[in-house]
Amino acid sequence: MAAFSTVQDAIRDRGTHKADSPAFVFRHPQGGRHVQTFGHIYRQGACYAAVLRAGGAARGQLVVNTLTNSPERVVCEAAILLTGAASVNAQCMLVDGSDLLGTVRVSRAAFLLVDPDVTHSPWHVLSKYVTVDDVGNVVTSEQLPRLKRVYFVRRVAPPEDGEDFLSKMEASSESFEADDVTPDDVCSVFTTSGSSGFSKLVVHTHRALTSAVLHDNPVMASLTGEEVEFSMAPLGWLGGYAGNNILTGSVRVLCDTRHGLPADVIDFMLQAFEEEKVDLTFVPAPRLSYLVERVRQKKKEEGVPASEADSANPGHCLHIMDRLTLGGQPITRSLVQTASLLAPKLLIVYGTTETLLVSALTVTHPESYRDFDAGFLAKGAEIRIVEGGGGEGTPLPPNTSGMIEFKRRHMMKEYLHDPRATAAAFTPDGFMRTGDIGQLDQHGHVIVEGRGSDAIMRGPFIFYPGWLEERIRACPGVTDVMIVGVPDPGANEEICACVTLKPGNVTVQEVQDFVEKDIVTSDEEPMSPRPRHYLTFDSFPVTPTGKPHRKVIKQQATTRLSSSSDD
Repeated sequence: MAAFSTVQDAIRDRGTHKADSPAFVFRHPQGGRHVQTFGHIYRQGACYAAVLRAGGAARGQLVVNTLTNSPERVVCEAAILLTGAASVNAQCMLVDGSDLLGTVRVSRAAFLLVDPDVTHSPWHVLSKYVTVDDVGNVVTSEQLPRLKRVYFVRRVAPPEDGEDFLSKMEASSESFEADDVTPDDVCSVFTTSGSSGFSKLVVHTHRALTSAVLHDNPVMASLTGEEVEFSMAPLGWLGGYAGNNILTGSVRVLCDTRHGLPADVIDFMLQAFEEEKVDLTFVPAPRLSYLVERVRQKKKEEGVPASEADSANPGHCLHIMDRLTLGGQPITRSLVQTASLLAPKLLIVYGTTETLLVSALTVTHPESYRDFDAGFLAKGAEIRIVEGGGGEGTPLPPNTSGMIEFKRRHMMKEYLHDPRATAAAFTPDGFMRTGDIGQLDQHGHVIVEGRGSDAIMRGPFIFYPGWLEERIRACPGVTDVMIVGVPDPGANEEICACVTLKPGNVTVQEVQDFVEKDIVTSDEEPMSPRPRHYLTFDSFPVTPTGKPHRKVIKQQATTRLSSSSDD
């Protein structure tokens, strides 16, 4: 695999030496596909870099990219890096846009890219707070005083223009590439869940990202550059970052989500697997069982004997690709055995947005897999298990559960503009406090058992309940609320809203409707913060200090939901 010191180098090299090779294949939910080559990304990215550069984007600047999964998103990501600036990957999941506004405000970014025409466009929110002039895209905003320019990236050309974004970039004779980018420059800023509901902004340099993909990651290192990968992950999420495929030179197949997800996500995935001849994919655990059931049904329709199609071991008749990746939550043997029906080789990965990859394990014999085994440490990494409870924990011996702390040559530089959170994340000797509970066994396997805080692990996404509790308390008739995670065989945990209500004042359905109106993302999206369960309590059990006892409430919610499912 080629060696690059910056993602910008990879864009240039792949765009020159693999110009005609597919990089991304965007499949549309309503049918059709768009093939984006490495040459397209490089040429069009350099052309749009000239536009951004003319507006002031340069090394040391931050550009917020709000575009959804689309060819335009990839070109704009390349353009940002070719100017020497860094991208801030933003998301808007709440109707009032407070999450997006928080990201833009905290980042202090001067530039923002948005498509005003997509479903649930962030512009519907931003336009209430910013005024953009007709010439130069210059912004006036009291709420976002550091924001200088907003750039509109449209697929459908406005009548006065006549050209869509990609056509305009392909035809442009203007281009720009910064020549002063260094490996230690900031490359991209990723959002991760924060306890306040507003994202923390995780800063990664070019060196950290290139090292994680090309040198320290055994999963990526095993790729030849000829593989076809499928992913439903957002391009703005670290696990779906466009730079990963540009660095490896492999092909990624994904959904163009400008107008939302497919009506039937599982059918969309299976059709893509077959038609694009996909070699590997990451499947969020919540979708895994549905995928297996649909494959089994399809095999039966094709004439595979029912006894074979129902066989859980070895399950070779269901294999639809070479490799499948699991991660983002504690992995159980049950999940592994289910996944093994779809592929003969499984890759178990453990990492965080801050640390990048921590460990990995290849599984070819699912029957011998041990619950929560995340494999061996990534190259150049150190790990230790310490006692919890805050402060500097005492290191624990092998096979003893405690808090996982991790250290490597290159990981998160900082939480952007948040020195207090950055300092709290690291120990004095440079280990990252992951917040996860686990152990290290006598053979060097990392065992990841779960979160050590109130955070809820729904599939590969971590959700902090405090901000949603605050919103639900504003619902008329709600006297108190506790958001807890309850066990789920696919997602690891599901979000459960436990509420106490004024007698005869409000129904559970009305509380749910109150919550639903605030959230943009649909139930189909694994990262959606929508509670999947609502339970009423006459009163909450309390701690000796009189506060709601979250642990007991969680236990009671789990028992009640388990009992109702057994009825």
